[in-house]
Amino acid sequence: MKNKENTINYKEIGIFILVLLAIIFVLLKVVPTNFRYGILIALGISMIVIPLTKKTIIDRDERNYQIDLQAKAFAFNILEVVFGFLLLSFSIMHVSFVALVLTLTAYLIIKMVNLLAFSYYHKNN
Repeated sequence: MKNKENTINYKEIGIFILVLLAIIFVLLKVVPTNFRYGILIALGISMIVIPLTKKTIIDRDERNYQIDLQAKAFAFNILEVVFGFLLLSFSIMHVSFVALVLTLTAYLIIKMVNLLAFSYYHKNN
């Protein structure tokens, strides 16, 4: 069994942040003003709520770690279904094209990260 260290690739993180900033600046030109405020409010709320919901495992027990992983996997599976229904309901309600594209983009980013993580862990384990 290979013993590889988990290293952080700062170049990839920097490139990802730059691409993300470029997308944000492009969207600021495309997205209507009222929708921009909604995006900013959602980001602000998520920046407040996410650290509050992060729980730490007090006992570094394998059982607690497995339970945490199973809970995250279940939440991810529910997230996929919710995004699917959200996209379907947006298309039925004739929501603006920009909102539909942003929701679809978020869904595709989640699926892409899932695929990349699966590939990474499959290769390293």
